[in-house]
Parts: sequence; C-alpha cells; structure tokens
Amino acid sequence: MRSASHDPFASTSQALGRARERRKERAGGGSVKQRPSAARRGLEEEEPDEDLQRPSQARKDSSKESGSEPAAIPSRANRSSHKPSQQQPPPPAESSQRSSKHSSSKDKSSKKSHTSSKPYRLPPPKEGNKTLDHLPPGFRERPEQADPVLYYLPRLLSKTNNNNTDNDEEVLLDLPSLLNAAQDDVRLHRGRVQAGLKKDTRLIRTYTLEKDPNYQERQTRLEERLTMVQDMANDSPDILGKLQEDKASVKGKTQAEMAQMHLLHWQQALEVYVHCPPALLSETGGNTINDEVKKELDWSTLFEKLLDGIPEDQDISMILAQASDMCKGLVKQCKTFVKDASQNVSDMEASYRIRLQAHTEFARHSLQVVGQIEDQFKRSGRAALQIGQQLEHAELKRSQCEAASVLIRRWWALETLAEAEENSEDGMEINVMDEVCGNLPQDDCQMDALYTAPENSLEASRTLKQLRAVVRSKGNAAATGTASKAVLHDKAAQRRFDLTSSLIRRTSEALTGTAFTGTFELVYQEGGGAYDFSAKPRPGSMDWRELRSLAQALLLFDSGRNLHSRYVDMVVQSRFPELFHHNSQASTPKNRADAEFNMDATRSKLSNLFHRVTDVCTAEFELIAYVFGSTSHAHGEAHGGRSNEASGSEEMALIVARALLQRVISDPHNGLQARINDLLSSIDRVGDFDAGAKKLDTFVVIHEKAAGLFALLKDAADRMIPQDLNESNTSIHSTTYLAARNAVDSLKGFLTSQELALSNTHRQGYINLELRLLHHQCCSSLDIAGCTLVKAPPRRPDKALVEKGILEEYKAPILPLHKPSLAKTGYSGILAGPLKQSVLRQPLIHATDSLARARLMFGTNKHDTTTARVILSIYNQTCNFYGQGFLYPIMEALKEMLPRNPPGQVPPLPFNEEEEAPDLGVNSGFWVSLERVHSASKSFDRELWAENRDGSHRVWEILNVCGDETSLSVAREFRVNFYTELERRGETAILSALDTLSTHIQWVLVSGGESILAAGGTRIFNTLTGQSGGPYAIPAGSSLETPNSPAIKSIVYCLRVQFVHVQAALTSASLASFWTALSMRLYDIVVARLLQHYTVSTVGAVILSRDVEALRSVSMLAGTEHSHWDMLRELVTLYMTPPDAIKTMLVGPDGDASKGLFSKTGRDTALVFLSRRNDYRYKTAAGMKKSSWVTDMLSELSMSDPSDGGNVNVSSFAAGRKHSSE
Repeated sequence: MRSASHDPFASTSQALGRARERRKERAGGGSVKQRPSAARRGLEEEEPDEDLQRPSQARKDSSKESGSEPAAIPSRANRSSHKPSQQQPPPPAESSQRSSKHSSSKDKSSKKSHTSSKPYRLPPPKEGNKTLDHLPPGFRERPEQADPVLYYLPRLLSKTNNNNTDNDEEVLLDLPSLLNAAQDDVRLHRGRVQAGLKKDTRLIRTYTLEKDPNYQERQTRLEERLTMVQDMANDSPDILGKLQEDKASVKGKTQAEMAQMHLLHWQQALEVYVHCPPALLSETGGNTINDEVKKELDWSTLFEKLLDGIPEDQDISMILAQASDMCKGLVKQCKTFVKDASQNVSDMEASYRIRLQAHTEFARHSLQVVGQIEDQFKRSGRAALQIGQQLEHAELKRSQCEAASVLIRRWWALETLAEAEENSEDGMEINVMDEVCGNLPQDDCQMDALYTAPENSLEASRTLKQLRAVVRSKGNAAATGTASKAVLHDKAAQRRFDLTSSLIRRTSEALTGTAFTGTFELVYQEGGGAYDFSAKPRPGSMDWRELRSLAQALLLFDSGRNLHSRYVDMVVQSRFPELFHHNSQASTPKNRADAEFNMDATRSKLSNLFHRVTDVCTAEFELIAYVFGSTSHAHGEAHGGRSNEASGSEEMALIVARALLQRVISDPHNGLQARINDLLSSIDRVGDFDAGAKKLDTFVVIHEKAAGLFALLKDAADRMIPQDLNESNTSIHSTTYLAARNAVDSLKGFLTSQELALSNTHRQGYINLELRLLHHQCCSSLDIAGCTLVKAPPRRPDKALVEKGILEEYKAPILPLHKPSLAKTGYSGILAGPLKQSVLRQPLIHATDSLARARLMFGTNKHDTTTARVILSIYNQTCNFYGQGFLYPIMEALKEMLPRNPPGQVPPLPFNEEEEAPDLGVNSGFWVSLERVHSASKSFDRELWAENRDGSHRVWEILNVCGDETSLSVAREFRVNFYTELERRGETAILSALDTLSTHIQWVLVSGGESILAAGGTRIFNTLTGQSGGPYAIPAGSSLETPNSPAIKSIVYCLRVQFVHVQAALTSASLASFWTALSMRLYDIVVARLLQHYTVSTVGAVILSRDVEALRSVSMLAGTEHSHWDMLRELVTLYMTPPDAIKTMLVGPDGDASKGLFSKTGRDTALVFLSRRNDYRYKTAAGMKKSSWVTDMLSELSMSDPSDGGNVNVSSFAAGRKHSSE
C-alpha cells in the first residue's frame, strides 16, 4: 500500500477538483473571469511563503519616497465590498452606496475630510510607459522561477501618500483598492513570465489567462484526469475482481485471447494502483476501497497476478513486452500530469505572494490608524479628567459652604436661646435635661426640636460635635484666622460666645449621660439576650436597630469610649454571673479529700464556663457587627436603617470586641486566666505526685478546651460580616467588605495573641512538671521491682537564669541501677526483677503517656518548634533513663558476673549426659538476660520512635509532622547513640562469655583429659618411651573401647547444650559470628595441646580423628567459616600413614604437587604436625634422636626440620591466621 507522502499527485488532485468545479460553473452560465478567483481559493490551502524579498523591497522603497503612509480608516461599506476582477473593479452594491451616503452625511459637520466608499483605482498607464515595455533581468534568464516585481501596488501607495500630502482631502487606502492593484500586478507578472519564455515583450501588455491556449489545454487535461480518477475509484472493486477470476471458467476462447483479456484486466488494475492509491481516496473523499482491495494494491502482488494469468505454453516475452509498453505509456502520462500541476502551482504561488503583500500593507496601515486614534483618545481623556476633577472640587466646596451655613444658623439659634436664658426676668435656666430626655411635652420645650425629638438624635449628635469643635477652636488663630481675634477683643461677642458654649456643653452632657446611654442600657436589658437580625424580627427580641442608632449617636461623643466600657460591663454582669460573681474563698480546700473533690468539681465548672464563654461571645460578636461595625452600613440600608454616615468607624467593631475579650479572658481577678491560676494553685496545695499527675491532666484539659474555645471564637469573628455584603459585587460594597475583612482579620489576630498568652503562661511549668513526673514514675517502677538505685550527685542551678528570673528547664538526674546488688541477686534475681516483662514495659508506658499529653498540650502544627522541642526533651530523658539508668548497668552486671577463672578441682570425666550438663562457666540465665535486653531494646524503638508508622503518634511521626528538621536530626542522634552504646556493652559481655567458655574448655581438656584418672594405661607407655604422649599415645594392640576421648566427648556434650541457649538469645548474624569465634578458639586450644604436649600413635590417631570429627560437627552448628577443621582432618592422616608412604602424602602422588599436604597446608605446618608422631623420635642414652626414615625423607626433600630445638610458635598455626590467609 502506498501512502500519501509518496504519491506525487496527492496535492495536485485537489487543484484538479477545483478545476472540475469551475468547469461545471462555466457549463451553468458562470463567467470566465471568475477563474482567477478560483485559483486564489486554491492558494488559500497552501502554506504562505514568508520570504517575499522583491515585494517587500518595493514596499520599503515606496515608504522612503513618500515619507509616511495615509492614516485613513476604511469604511464599513469598503470593507464589505466585493472583490474586483482583473481589468476593472465592479460597481459597488446598493447597500454599499447607501452606507457611503449615510457616512458622508454624518461627517459633513466635521472639519476633517472623508473619502468615498468607492475603491480607489489608479489611472491606466500611458502607451509610452517603459515599465510595460521593459523585461526585468530575472525574467530573461529563468522566467518561471523569477520573483514577482511589483509595479501597481507601490504606485498606489506612493500616489495615496502624495494626495494626502498635497490635498486636504485624504484618499482612503482600503483593502479593495489594494487588491485591485495586486490583481494588476498579478496580470503583469504573468505577462512578464510569458514574455520571458517566448521572447516577446508585447505579451507584457496583452497576455491574459483566458486567451492562453496552453493554459486552457493544461486545465482541460487536469480536469480529464480528475474525471478519470473518480471513475477508477468507483470501478476499482470490479476491476480487481475481474483480475482475480478463474480463467478456466471462461469457455469458447483461445489461450491467446484469454491472455489478452487478462492483460487488459491487469492494465486496468495497474492504472488503479497508480492513479487511485487508498490514501488519496480517503483524503479526497472518494469511494473507500475495502481491505481486500487494499491488500491487492501492491506492485509485487500485481506482478504475480500478471504471471499467474499467463498459460504455461504461452510466450511470456510478448506478454512482458506489452506490459512494459503499458508502463511506459503510463509513466509518460503521469509525467505530463505532474508538469501541468507544477506549472499551476508556480502560477498560484506568485499570485498568492502578491496578494499577501497587499494584505500586509493594509494591516500595517490599519495599525498606524489605530495608533493615531489611541493617541487622540488619550489627549481628549486627560482633558475630560481635568474637567471632572474641577467639577468635583467645586461640588465639594459648594457642599462645605452649605454645611457651614447650616451650622451658623444652628449656632445663632443656640446663641439666641442662651441670651434669652441670661436675660430672663425670673433668672431660671432652661431645663435642658428634662427637655432632651423627653420628660416635658414638646410644646413646653424651649430648645429646638432637633435636640428634643428622639428621631433627630443622630443629627443632634452630629451637630453638637461640630459645635463643640467650634468652641474648642476659640483662640486658635491657625484655625479661625481674624475671626478669633475679633471675638477676643469684642467683650459683647466674647460674652455671647461663652453663653453659647455653656449651653452646648449642657446639651451634650444631657444627651450623652442620660438620654442616649440610659436608653441604650434599657434597650439592651429589655432584649434579654434574644437576638434576631432578620428583616422581620420575632416579637420579644432585642431592638438592634435602636441600639445601632444610639451607638452611632454616642460615637460622636468622646469617640464612643464611654459607651464601649459601659457595654462591656453590661455583658459581663448579665451574661457571666458564674465567672464574675465567683467566691474564691469558698473554693479553698480544707483537707486532702476536700481538695480532690473540689478540684474535680472546679474542672467541671471550668469546662462549662468555656462553653458559656463560647456561646455568649458568638452571639455578642454578631450583635457588635450589626450595632458597632461598619459592615452593617450597607446591610442597614437594605433593611431601612442608617447609611454609612460616620467616617472612621471601620475599627469600632474591632475595638468593642477586643475590649470584651480582654475583660473576659484577662481580667486580673475574675477572668479565665485568673480562674485557671486558682485551679492550679489548689492542686499545688496537695503537694504529692498523684496531685502532679492530676495537674498534668488539668493542663491538658484546660488547653484542649481553650483551643476549642478560640477556634469557635475565630469562626464567630468570620461570621461578623453579613452574607449579603459578602455576596455583593458593586464597588461600594467591595470597599466596605474589604474594610470589614481587615477588621475581622485584626480581631482574629488578637484572639491568636490571647490564646498564646493563655497557653504560654503555663507551658514552661507544664514541661518541667511533665519531665519531673516522668522521671519519678520510671524510677518508682524500678523501686517497686526491688531494685537499688545509685544516688546522683546534686545538680547546681544556672545562676544566670536565676538572676534573670527565668524558670530553668528540668533535667532529670541519672540514677543507675546498683551493679553489686544485681550481681548479688544472681541471674534469677535479675530476671525476676528489672528484666521482668512488666517492669520493662512500665517506663515505655509512662513515656507514651507523656508524648500523648504533650501532643494534646502543644498540638502538631506545621513548623511548630515548641512542640518539637518538648517531644525531643521527653525522648532524650527516656533514652537516658532506659540506657544509662536501666539497661547499661544490667549489661555491665552480666559481664561482671561471669567467672574469670575455671574451678580448682579436676572435672569428673566423662560427664553424665542423663544429668544437667555443666554450663562451662556461662549460666543459661546469662543468655536469657541478653534475650530480654534485646527484646526490651526493640520494644523501646517500636513504642517510642515508631518510624514510618502512620497514625502511631510517636516521636518520629510528631517531629515529622511539625516539620522541624533540626529536632528530627537531633532525635535520630539520640537514638543512634542509645543503640550504639547498648550494642557496645552487649558485645563486651558476649566476648567475656566467649573468654569464659574458652578457659573452661581448656580446663576440661587439660585438667580432666590429661589427669591420671582420665588417662588410663598411657602412663606405663610414657614411662617406657620416655615421652609424655597425652591421651593419644596409645600403644599398638590396645583395644578401642570408646569412640572418643572422655574430654572431647564432654566438651562436645556441653557445647551442644550451650548452643540451645545461645541460639535463643542472639540473632542469626550474631550467632554465626559468635559460634565461628568459639570454633576457632576450640581449634586453637586443641592444636596448641597437640603440638606442645601430645604425641600420637597409630591407634591414638584413630581416636584423634574421631575427636576432630566430633569437634567439627559441633562447630558446624552455626557459622560458615570452619575450613580450619577440614585442614586438621587432612593433617591427622599423617599419624595413620606408614613411614614409607608419608613422602607421597606430603609431595603428592605421581608428582602432582596440588594433591600433596605441602600444597594444601604448607610445608612448615605439615612437618610440624608430622613431628608429633610417636615414632618420629626415639629415646637414646644421648637423648632423643630422629628415626632413620625421618632423616632419609628430609634428605630426599632437601628440607630442614622446623620442629628442631622444640621452640615451635603455636600462634602461627592458629585458626584465625589460617582463616585470614585463605
């Protein structure tokens, strides 16, 4: 199957399709002049070429000549006009004419000129124009590949610029005009190409596509190919089906006729393969070929089909010749189609580039016009802004003058009333208090209704505030200028001023002290704490609208400070009777029972008080938001209340809420902080550790309740903003909402500071008490278990902190276990005492309780260094106690309890295996104690550290949640130090146990195995030979009653029993290391005795071989490095070999040195072990002398005897050295 990327006709078929459409249009009555537009439509599908060198150079030259481009904007009629033809632009449509007329009539009043909606067109060139008679050099050499050289488009741009410069009227540079000029340049470029091809310059003026016969023939061929391709696509299944038919079914035809018919079908299939690939059909929207046909569209398959259809007796050369002619004809046809398509594409590319240059010029010109309009808009906008600012300033001055006029009239009214009061005959003062409070009828009042009518209270307060400001400005020349000097020098004016100021003062005091404040308190008390802020409040609820109006009026007197203080007193006295009417004397306990009872009762009351504070403050916050806050301004307008008339009241709600919280929480006598201090003081009076535990629990309860309280208070502060104000999107409401949001955020910050003040007051005391109680509980658990602790030296306090008055953090002293007492109790006492499972768990239980309390007390917030520091202190103290005070002394005591020397008496060998085996100095309790310590260390890490255990709430998780990397790294260091030190002490104890086992094994082997009681009849043999042969110097002919020597048998028995205890106490890796070391120690002991004190006879070699096998068997119980026993087994064969075969064993049979003992064990090692044969030397009068076979063998080997002189370095044959060399 061939893809579209390999098909040369894939891009041409689309152009052929458009040519077929144009043919149908011409058949239906279409104009031939539309053919270039169809070609342009085809170019829209091509990728534009950005490298337009010659057109861009023409644009630059025209710009240089003209200096600037026209700045006219094309009208809507021009932008919507039809595209012009090649020769002349079409007449504008009727709608375009109407639009142009309307635009002209609309712009007559403007000073600037306008242009017509008709596209501008250049006059035709003159006959003698050299441009139309001259052929550029590029078109003379390679005309088909020459770049377009523009003439009409630069001329239009230059002409437009000149007209705009010379005339007042601007010529519109619109898109249709540019396209007309571009179309002329397209025709000119085609004429130049044809003139260059045919060498005739007259074609530059006369050439058109409609009169070009070659172009018409090319288009006809392409349209015919398109029709042929469509027909092939429709008939392709039938064509391939005929090709696959069975030729035997055709009757009545000769083989030649059948071959010609098959060749005809194959030719049709080949044409389908060439002209109708499946990718082309799927892209052009033709009929899709099914899967079977696609499989057949392959050249190799087609060629096989050609050969399959030819009979065997037919001449294949003729058929192949005819097929070759078919292929040549098809190639020639395709070559013609490709040439036609390439010429079409070349012509379309040039046309596209010229029109693209026209669009580029139009876009550049439009950008310049837009820039001019933007600059004009900016200049006009600045002037309008200045005018608006002047109008606003004038309006402000007018409002200030009106306000000053009203204030002067009200001053005159009060001045007249004060003079009348002063000049009255009876000398009676005006009863300002009764008139303002409404105690007198309105008709009997002398003062203005502004001050006596309740509905005018807000306006009266505002007026009195302004009048008091006038009174205070007396004598202030900077504020009043020459008017103040006139008052001071005019006695009558000064007298009137003083009378008026006195009346203003009395009126303000009456309004503030009795009228407003008393009414506010009365309305608040009548509400009874029932708040309803809906549009239609329920009956009996508080009239918060009245409170809001009174609060706004009182805000103008002393900035509302008196009202705020009075409101807080009312809330505290009416809503918190249990908090501010509490009798502290009645809660003092008289004895221990009363203290416990009163403490529990007080804690319960305090818990209820937290809920009470939450409920009251939540309700009061909402009331404060509606009565005092600026967030209620817009909300009040929605319900018919006041508007935002008081400036600077954005912080009032915050001030009132802060004063209320300050009083409830931080009151020195009755606040929450004072009540908590009383509770903790009552607990401290008891003075025992049980009270300390209760105090810790009380700390946790208080701070947990406080955290919940402040969280609810912060939520209540968020609800102080009304919902409708929050949902509003207007600019006024947005400003009000931002102010309210800032106030609420400030209130939440104040709540956070109060929470920290309440918590931090007792946190240091809690930390010290927690650490002290934890230390006491841990030490108490050991004391209860019967352990003796070592008294710690007294700790000196930090004088620098004491002088500064800072409470020093508690550091628990180290009270380690008394090691002599542990050793005195023995292994059973240790296992039943400090290493008892319940005793091991108690410190961990106390530590986890402390972690839980600390987590509840301080929380686990991100980047909380305080919580991390407390957790780190608890973990550090627990590590110190569990290590230095608990497990480390136990490990040291276990080490010291091991015996350093074996018993003095001879062991009775062999041991009775039916009885309990001797422990070889290491009691089984030692290994059980190690196992308990190991289990305790794992429990310590699992219960306290608990790494990667989510939800455990242990040290690692808490520090990880807090995010304090420093504390986490320090805690890891504490953990590593704890286990490193414990491991070091454990290894020391295990090495001591290994030393003890080694000394006891040697004691059994030497004292038991070589004693007279265990040696049997070897003493007589030693006397006769003059050698101290040991247990393996058995004379020939002796009977072998036992398979092993008694000492080795007893050692193996004891080690097997000991292995069970070691395996239970150590891990697999530690067990392998320990048992390997024990195996080497055992090997070194046996080899040292053998090389220094034993001689081996032939009969004794058999027992020695069995002993080595038994020792090797018990050594193989654990560990992997036991090759030293294999080497010893090889060396033991030297004692069982006759003298004449020893040389062969040493050097290897048949000269193969790799099989000899020299190669396996080394020459010195083999000869030293050989020297322990009982026939190696014999006793003479002159002393010990070597046997003759030894002398002959050494002579033949040309070697010296390393055992001469009797100074054999036994350490060079140790298992460790052999092991390391290997």
